[in-house]
Amino acid sequence: MNLGQKEFHIAPMIDVSTVEFRYFIRLLTKRAVIWNQMVAAETLVHRSRIYDKSSRRENSTDDLPPSLGGREDGADHDIELTTDLKKHCGWYDGCADDGVCPNPSVCQIGTNNPADAAFAARIAHKCGYDSIDLNCECPSDRVAGRCFGAALMKDQDAAVEVVSSMVQEAQSFDGHLPVSVKTRIGVDDNDGFDFMANFIQRLVDTGCRNFVLHGRKVYTEGLSPAQNRTIPPLDYPSVYRLLEYFPQCSFVINGGIMSLEHARKVAFGNEVQFDESGGAMNNNGTSFRLVSDHAVPCRTCNLPQGSCLGPPRISPPNLRGVMVGRLARDRPADLADIDRYFYGEPSNPCRNRRELLDRYISFLERAYPRRCCDDDETVTLGMVQDMHTTIVIKRQFCDICQEFRSRNKDNCIVAPTGDAVENRPSKAYAVINPQQRQSDRRTKRHAKYKGAKIVTQIIDRALQPTWGILSGESGKNAFRNVSHELSRDNKVRNCGPGYILWKAMQSASDDVWDKPFELSDDKRTSYYPTK
Repeated sequence: MNLGQKEFHIAPMIDVSTVEFRYFIRLLTKRAVIWNQMVAAETLVHRSRIYDKSSRRENSTDDLPPSLGGREDGADHDIELTTDLKKHCGWYDGCADDGVCPNPSVCQIGTNNPADAAFAARIAHKCGYDSIDLNCECPSDRVAGRCFGAALMKDQDAAVEVVSSMVQEAQSFDGHLPVSVKTRIGVDDNDGFDFMANFIQRLVDTGCRNFVLHGRKVYTEGLSPAQNRTIPPLDYPSVYRLLEYFPQCSFVINGGIMSLEHARKVAFGNEVQFDESGGAMNNNGTSFRLVSDHAVPCRTCNLPQGSCLGPPRISPPNLRGVMVGRLARDRPADLADIDRYFYGEPSNPCRNRRELLDRYISFLERAYPRRCCDDDETVTLGMVQDMHTTIVIKRQFCDICQEFRSRNKDNCIVAPTGDAVENRPSKAYAVINPQQRQSDRRTKRHAKYKGAKIVTQIIDRALQPTWGILSGESGKNAFRNVSHELSRDNKVRNCGPGYILWKAMQSASDDVWDKPFELSDDKRTSYYPTK
């Protein structure tokens, strides 16, 4: 088995694959490919138009470069990549302080409009994503009404136009930006091999050669998004058949991966032997084709709904890798061995849960600084890089977070004084005048929090990636409960999510946090993603 030849992907999950979640997972693995949650292309177009109108008003001229369609030369300089566009594209810059780089990464785009798709592709490229993908499989209500996601499997003409637009746009870039399509193996009553082969062939004809196949069909009516992830049976044999039919394309298989051990077997094959020329061989030393002994409904796998997750005997050459979603969300500690076990690296980035959370707390302190030690009434509605005001911290700590900040001086933002306030080096801060602050409608809308200057939504988004870190360990319920209670305390919230996470960690024993992550060679799991 030649580790490092396949890819391990973390799936795009709505309301899960936030910047915070992706940063947290990146602390666990430097090699895995992490996807952002789907970006609606029309949102990027809308935000760009707002910026253009605002710029024209401020400059009193109509001679600004256009942000949308009709570009003559296709050059990158025709679009200004604003902080707002980065935010809505889900991008975060790598941090030189801790060496955490967002790449390898994929920007998934949702749209049925070719022009919007091309614009979103250009923004993703300017942000720094390694690849772009079109969502053709999501059954969420958020996309169903816009006729994209899984609806594109039924409106194949629209899918072809959008993918063609993305491919052409990607080819205009200086660097190579791969385009992929994430889809399922059927939709509603259209679930036969001929249907999927025809759909993929039409996309191949546009120039797309990369696909992510979620190994179950999708129902656009009658099932909720959660039910669409559990009720239709997973059918890996059908995926393998499509891989064999399209040897010129590369595929990533998604759905139902239960562990790193399972992921490696699916990616590299269950019986991996090679002859001198690199050809696959069986135990007798003779070559054989890819064959699966499994079928749907599968009695061998013995999984809900008759699902079949049987690994191939020999990994198809065009099986580029595997993708997990709920495993990363529910049991993030299980991914701590990706770099070593899946990619063949000599070691992993983090040794135990304490090291992981200490590094994540440092990130939270930078992204969401405490608000207990300033006299500013502005409400924290997003990451510090997105705030439109300079918050001057006037005290080293408050009575609540004194112990945390005295112990974690290296991780905590200290109060700037004198010239440091006026010449703050951080690009995350931009000064606005008091009149603008008072007219901020969002700040007024959150006045109901009565003294809490960091809203609950922000705290929850920051802490959500950690909620499964103690899965299977003692103290997990206490950790979650304390985290929830503190995040609802108006005064404690002002100390920031970094402090809340540190305080919640004290509800579990030191042994749990300091115990080394379990290596996949020694791990056996009964986990199966059912929610």
